[in-house]
Amino acid sequence: MNYKEKYRELCEKDDEIPIYSKDWWLDAVCTDGVWDVALVEKGGQIVASMPYYLKKEGMFKLISMPKLTQTMGPYIKYPKKQKYYKKLSWDKEIMTSLIEQLPYCDAFNQSFNSKITNWLPFYWKGFNSSVRYTYTIENIAFDNLEKLLETDIRRRKRKANELGVEVFEGEDIETFYEVNMKTFQRKGLEKPFSLDFLKRFYKIVKEHNACKMFFAKDNENNIIAVNFLVYDNNRVYYILGGIDPLKKDLGAMDVILYESIKFAIETNRVFDFEGSMIDSIEKYFRSFGAVQTQYLQVFKTNSKLWKIKSALDGVLKR
Repeated sequence: MNYKEKYRELCEKDDEIPIYSKDWWLDAVCTDGVWDVALVEKGGQIVASMPYYLKKEGMFKLISMPKLTQTMGPYIKYPKKQKYYKKLSWDKEIMTSLIEQLPYCDAFNQSFNSKITNWLPFYWKGFNSSVRYTYTIENIAFDNLEKLLETDIRRRKRKANELGVEVFEGEDIETFYEVNMKTFQRKGLEKPFSLDFLKRFYKIVKEHNACKMFFAKDNENNIIAVNFLVYDNNRVYYILGGIDPLKKDLGAMDVILYESIKFAIETNRVFDFEGSMIDSIEKYFRSFGAVQTQYLQVFKTNSKLWKIKSALDGVLKR
């Protein structure tokens, strides 16, 4: 078997591999390029893996993050009862092997799973990193959730209930897409993906019993807010949402997220808002009582031409 075939077998057996690194997830989201994987084996067993998404942009080859994918990076198994000193040595050996297997690219950019806190082996190979943040809710009883909410969230949630806003689970992907795109339309932004992409993505994730969509309707049965959750054994991720801008004051998104967090708590999973570096969004996520969690964005530019292009693109955007 080649590495990709071995990795598919590993994903079937190992439930701890995060959803964003699962083979079927990569099949669903890597539509504009191809994905492959670096593996490290010892004694006939896979002890580390690192999937990557390779795409072309003009003349350039890039390793980057696929659509709808928050984190990737190395997934490493450590020997039992390994001492800290040995763990760092293991990281260096394993990560160096993974790095050396990566194909040439003009630029590399991956966000690592928050469990990866040691990126020194990448630094020693010429990579750089920056810290990013997500917000999570974990280790609480549902009865205590209400106490974590900021006053504005409790007020809007109460208002939504008084106005007859109802939340329900549904499967209408076309309606979801319509509401989800209203956010981009309101801001004059280009649509990040097509309805056909989302339909295909939804079909694959649903087949693996790893997603849930919530809809909120007003007292006239109009769908006014939506969100899309994906989950693995350990975490529920809020990856997409949308709200009717004409009904945004009804508190529909607040009650949808409340139900989403409730689902995570009741299934003994961490709820992950997927974070944001945008001030207003960060404040909103934090108002649910979520805890700030760091993860690393690791990057490297190998091509001077790509570096020049990126700098010019930055100037033009400003």
